[in-house]
Amino acid sequence: MNLFEGCTGKALANGLAWFQEPPEWGFDQDGLTITPAAKTDFFRGYLRAPNDNACLLYIDVTGDFTAVTRARAHLVGFGDAAALTVRASATQWAKLCLERSPIGDVAAVSVVTNPWSDDANNELLDKPECYLRLTRAGDVFAMHYSLDGARWRFVRTFGMVMPPTVMVGVHAQSPFVGGCSAQFDLLTLTHEAVKDFRSGE
Repeated sequence: MNLFEGCTGKALANGLAWFQEPPEWGFDQDGLTITPAAKTDFFRGYLRAPNDNACLLYIDVTGDFTAVTRARAHLVGFGDAAALTVRASATQWAKLCLERSPIGDVAAVSVVTNPWSDDANNELLDKPECYLRLTRAGDVFAMHYSLDGARWRFVRTFGMVMPPTVMVGVHAQSPFVGGCSAQFDLLTLTHEAVKDFRSGE
């Protein structure tokens, strides 16, 4: 099911809701566009003051799931990103990002927080657009990305004891300079996990 079906302008449908609504967003024929405020992010550096003020458009999901979005972004500064996110609380969440690196590259980037955030870059991308996928089987999660929505490349798998019901959705962030924007063409959700986390099949 594409959860964006029925969403128009600033009208949401299918149980979608904002966690920290951004100043600029809306739906049109191309999907959802978000312009996040500057200095917004989800990140909990070890023994540092946390950032937990990014915007997240989410739906509550119970049990196993697979969520997919197609993201395109105008990435201005380091850390600017369009992301697919699962969240239980401020200290327990994970995000798969289409993100700008410190030296200007674009990469698939993953962050897992429990309660501190790691930060791992995956492969570099030629341009800032790709499909992102998050899947859950019990308390094991996996992340994949794809250039065409058919062939999936493994990013990571991890275990985390999360509540049965979690927030799943898309978010955009601009940790430093501002001026970025993110577009999400779709957000699909099925209530089953990917069978093989490593191959992505």
